[in-house]
Amino acid sequence: MNRTFVCVETKGLFAGRLAAAAAAEGDRLLLVTNSRVPPDSSGDVASLRLDVRGDTGEVAAAIRARCDDAPPAAVFTNEEIYVTAAAAVAEALGVARNPVEAVAAARDKARMKEVWRAAGVSTPSGRHLRSRADLELARFSYPVVVKPTLGFASCGVRRVDSEDELREQLRRIGLFNATVVAKEGASRGGFLVEQCLKGPEYAVDTVWFDGDPVCDLVLSRDWEEEQTSPYYPDRLYLLDPALPEERRRTVLELTHRAVRALGVSFGPTHTEVRFHDGTPYVLEAAARPGAGGLFYLLPEQAYGADFPRAVYLSQVCADRAEFDERLGPTEQRAVPPDTSYFLYNVPHKGSGEVKEIIGLDRLGDRTEVLVCLCVKEPGDRLHPRGDLNSDYFCHVVARHVDQPGGPTVEALMETYDGMVDVVYR
Repeated sequence: MNRTFVCVETKGLFAGRLAAAAAAEGDRLLLVTNSRVPPDSSGDVASLRLDVRGDTGEVAAAIRARCDDAPPAAVFTNEEIYVTAAAAVAEALGVARNPVEAVAAARDKARMKEVWRAAGVSTPSGRHLRSRADLELARFSYPVVVKPTLGFASCGVRRVDSEDELREQLRRIGLFNATVVAKEGASRGGFLVEQCLKGPEYAVDTVWFDGDPVCDLVLSRDWEEEQTSPYYPDRLYLLDPALPEERRRTVLELTHRAVRALGVSFGPTHTEVRFHDGTPYVLEAAARPGAGGLFYLLPEQAYGADFPRAVYLSQVCADRAEFDERLGPTEQRAVPPDTSYFLYNVPHKGSGEVKEIIGLDRLGDRTEVLVCLCVKEPGDRLHPRGDLNSDYFCHVVARHVDQPGGPTVEALMETYDGMVDVVYR
């Protein structure tokens, strides 16, 4: 095809998968990033150092000039804080798949909830506070959940049980908004205070083409820790063969309604659904892959599904017939009923500048571990663990076979926690 697939701040493993998909179609990938491109994560991928959050016209012109004789076919990002800017650049280049307004609604949790309530989509009740001053006019029945309106990766999300706790958490989120979020230049921000739901939670990743879901992945999220902790950490995601089909259909039906209401019709989405007293509620959605695309490793390892290729084709195919033809057969190998696959985000202890990481080889060599990916290295900084930490440390994708007397998934998690140590300078 001889086209350019523009990736915004998409590096590492997922960028490699997209580059392979592009090469298979005779296209190439261009990485646009505002940071130094690590040579070990970009390989032979062409790059352009540029902040896409600048003037949209100038950014589009710079990308067009860099594409030479391979015109841009799509602009994609797997990073939440760049989705709106990437959509605007795609529109300026004439290759947009989703309207900027739809992507922006999926980025702004307050706007998202407005859309869902107007469309009759079940979502927790709540209130948008533009600043801490708005708290003087608001009254809540505790406990409630508070989160930054433009948050991501559960950063800043916390259950609070009193007004004093709420005020303190708003102060902490305000620092996050004034630093990380402020770089997006968004006109809306603030905080979302919501009804506190207690029940099983599911993460749903879908790839869409022209309003139709073509691939779905439903993961059970670890929620037991939330019964005693005020935090909502991104720790365990399980591809559970024991998930009842009726529950799966219920989750997918609500997820599809929520995404369609936002107006997102192409590419990847990540949606979170929680049950409360038997009723499902959609918590939030995003116009990007879950965990930056790491969730896609689970269906690949379990039954051979190629989600990254589906994402790529959803951005470049002219119509559904072309998409189906180029994607090819989607037959999946069977998974034994006693086997589950899971993604676990291994936490770190301490904080500071990393001098050495010990134990990664031992962890990666375990028989059940399929992928061990540490995203930090010596010289990087790790911040104290807590509700405002938006950084990940180490990801493990593993296969668990349920055997009499064998370890549970929870026991494996505890083992992984004790295997990796960080030495700080």
